[in-house]
Amino acid sequence: MEDVNTELNEAGGSQDPRFMTSLARGLQVLAAFEGHAALTVSQAAKAAGLPRSSVARCLFTLEQLGYVALNEGAYHLRPALLPLLRAYSHSDPLVRAGQPVVDAIRDRLGESCSIGIFDARQQHETVLYICRAETARIISVPLLVGSTLPSYCTSMGRVLLAALPADLLERFLASASLAQRTPKTITAPERLRAELRQIRETGWAVTDGELEPGLRSIAVPVRNGAGSTVAALNLGTQAARRESEWLLKTALPELQTAAAHLARVAGAGI
Repeated sequence: MEDVNTELNEAGGSQDPRFMTSLARGLQVLAAFEGHAALTVSQAAKAAGLPRSSVARCLFTLEQLGYVALNEGAYHLRPALLPLLRAYSHSDPLVRAGQPVVDAIRDRLGESCSIGIFDARQQHETVLYICRAETARIISVPLLVGSTLPSYCTSMGRVLLAALPADLLERFLASASLAQRTPKTITAPERLRAELRQIRETGWAVTDGELEPGLRSIAVPVRNGAGSTVAALNLGTQAARRESEWLLKTALPELQTAAAHLARVAGAGI
């Protein structure tokens, strides 16, 4: 990854004199901790794609402010960041309405349930979990609020991709890295384009063993007051527990009913 200045110049963000590169770098360093319990300065610099000297200054500043702590040569995040998450959760109408919904589906069906949106940091490439109710870990890494997964091989991601305007979808397909995560993963752009076309027609997406072997998932769109897709609601399970038919006959109606409820109670605010 190149220096953040180059990236931001290409994106057009730093052309505006109001843009604070130092703040952007600090946030990029914080984002580097995703999936890591602790990072050294060198590890954080590599993950953030920034010069080691810049990262060292960012981490020192964050330590002075109480957001990270240094222990045996590595930095870890501190609880001072939690109020930021709480502030978002309390202010976002979809999160406020969505968490009780995913909890209820989890309790009724006995399977993990989530709501996700596109991660604005990586345009259309990843899905960001904003609500999560888990029964047991269904993939090799923990999925929590704030977790991210690729959009092209997940049911929530495909629901969101299928709702994109044609020009944005073609731009994504032209540049996306469609890695072969399992033997079942769709990696050809033309096959993915056809899959997304079908999702637009049916109104739901199913993936079976494309993200990880044995993982099945189904998702439906969550729409705002104008009828635009703003999020996806999904249920995930292990293939050993549930047949694909169960997803369509039992899980799909539950998700569709819940998505309609969210459109009513949170649609005007999203």
